[in-house]
Amino acid sequence: MNNVLFEPLTLKDRVIKNRFVAQPMEGNDADKGGAPSERAISRYRELGKGEWGLVIVEATSVVATSLARVNGMILNRKNLDAFKHLLDAYKTANPGGCLLFQLTHSGEQSGAFADKTSLAVEKPAHRYLSTSEIADIRDAFVTAALLAAEAGADGIDFKMCHGYLGAEILRPNNVRADEWGGCFENRTRLLREVVTELKARLPQGFILGSRLSMYEGIRGGCGTAGAGEIVEDLSEMLNVIRLMDELGMDYVNVSAGIPALTGAITRPTEPSKYLALHHLRYTKTVRELIVNEQRHLKVVGSAYSSHRAKSLAVMEEMLTKGYTDLCGFGRQIFADPLMPKKLSAGEPVNWCVLCSACSRLMASQHNDGCAVYNDFYKQELKTLT
Repeated sequence: MNNVLFEPLTLKDRVIKNRFVAQPMEGNDADKGGAPSERAISRYRELGKGEWGLVIVEATSVVATSLARVNGMILNRKNLDAFKHLLDAYKTANPGGCLLFQLTHSGEQSGAFADKTSLAVEKPAHRYLSTSEIADIRDAFVTAALLAAEAGADGIDFKMCHGYLGAEILRPNNVRADEWGGCFENRTRLLREVVTELKARLPQGFILGSRLSMYEGIRGGCGTAGAGEIVEDLSEMLNVIRLMDELGMDYVNVSAGIPALTGAITRPTEPSKYLALHHLRYTKTVRELIVNEQRHLKVVGSAYSSHRAKSLAVMEEMLTKGYTDLCGFGRQIFADPLMPKKLSAGEPVNWCVLCSACSRLMASQHNDGCAVYNDFYKQELKTLT
């Protein structure tokens, strides 16, 4: 095992013990009302035991109304004790570990059971968000981040990817006529105002980052040059990276696609596995910008699960060449939450087989996990067939 995978890294004032990142994966197993359940807490306890360098808790809603998962997590004061329990379970298993909460509003990705909203244009079966409602959502992000700090989290990840509201508002096809749409300044207002307030109110060591879809694969989406464009153009998304650095954020988690629309881009399967190479290109492009312009953001790459057992060689190359700082795994954390610890000890790993069973469970609003190696999710999958 090449030592570069286990080299420590300083993020803000925290020492990240290795380069493995457990990325946000929605388990859809919160209790009624959005508090982390014992099953959810057990998942993060296992990730603690696995000694991942950085763990990012799955998409956690800042409101109780717009949820993508019927059993999704909601961070509010009512649920704060349950989140403290999750933090305690993780930190007990991994006292030196670093754990962040990913905060989100599901927007147009909300399920039919929730408040399904529309931000850029009015859509059937969606409720169009008013100017003041978006301001309220901005305030909800701030409130949730403050609660995350109160719970004991090491930081937050502002979800601006995968078709959720944070990504919707960034898109060139967000042509709203108010202060939340149209020009680049307006479309980045949510990010700018939330981060600015948090920098003023949160402890100095609290980590602030964001996950971005560099290219969504839709017309006028993130990673295009205009509302009517479909061809990839990363110019504007690189300006978002620059803005994040200027705001004093700490890392960017580079992703792509919209799972519900362009899922093969986000999480390549065996037939589409070479799309994972685009993730490596996006990560390298972002890292080169940061190095060449002497910026300070750390870079987390995505889609390493797609490489299966070869992911270690891919990690080594990307880290050795300076194309990334950290390497993120999604589906693999379901397949084997103990992976980094096993690798360090020379033990065999349960590698994700890219079967998409976890995605099927998630899309069907079931508890979500690995149906290959975990008997509970094997039984859940049988109810779908």
